[in-house]
Amino acid sequence: MDAVLVYVFDPKFLFEVAVGLLIGTLAGVTGMPLGALRLPAIYSVVPTPQIAAGTNLGIDTLTATIASYRYWKARLVETTIFVFMGGFSCIGSFLGGYSAKYISYKWLLVFIGLVYFCVGLDMLCRTSGGGSGTGQLSERESGDEGSGEGSGRESRMQGMKGKGAVIAALWGFVLGFIGGMAGLLMGSLRVPTMIKVMGLAPAAAAGTNMAISSVTALSGFIGHLLHKSLDLSVLLTMGIASMIGSYAGSHLGVTLSPLTARRLISAAIILMAITLFIKGIRL
Repeated sequence: MDAVLVYVFDPKFLFEVAVGLLIGTLAGVTGMPLGALRLPAIYSVVPTPQIAAGTNLGIDTLTATIASYRYWKARLVETTIFVFMGGFSCIGSFLGGYSAKYISYKWLLVFIGLVYFCVGLDMLCRTSGGGSGTGQLSERESGDEGSGEGSGRESRMQGMKGKGAVIAALWGFVLGFIGGMAGLLMGSLRVPTMIKVMGLAPAAAAGTNMAISSVTALSGFIGHLLHKSLDLSVLLTMGIASMIGSYAGSHLGVTLSPLTARRLISAAIILMAITLFIKGIRL
């Protein structure tokens, strides 16, 4: 009993639980696993960048899976985009995770941080005018106008054929490969693409991204696992806490207004960009 109490009140354990709950809740709200915010925290408790990357992807798998369940129930996952973009993201993530031991994490994190910052800033600027434009209606609202939700979903499926499907597949593979190497899911770049290019409402983009993230994280995690890049203790502690937080956050995420969701997503992307850039410089 004394040993259990010592472990529970150990500063490292409390730190991992706090980080898992906080970032997991934010992940559930925004529809992004937010591994870029968690990764620097993991760096502080594991020995190498490779182990940190593999552990982070394992936590992302748990976080994204539990959060996407809520979005699936709310019918906020576009299955066509999930299949095309998610399938190729899995392939890229596995190859990236397996290749991770051969790359320099310093400049990879700096590069990803700069890209995140540009995307997040652009998305935030687009919301300053009131958030009008493609993808601003929620799924339920879009179903009340024009020809209804069914026709809106059908038009998006038509848009995913041909060139649209190729773009989704290629973008999914590239993001999966880079994210697999870094231990990130790159969902911060998928969500804006789904909103601006594919015309999804923020809630649907969040749900679809979470579903893609769950399978992509698992694929990349397996790639890292082949090199035994994993800290099981951190994975279980922070992962379970993240699952609890993400499930609670997803309940709020499906009820947010589109404008609020876009602003939260934009702010999260910018925060991740700054975090990654600083961490990359310090490596």
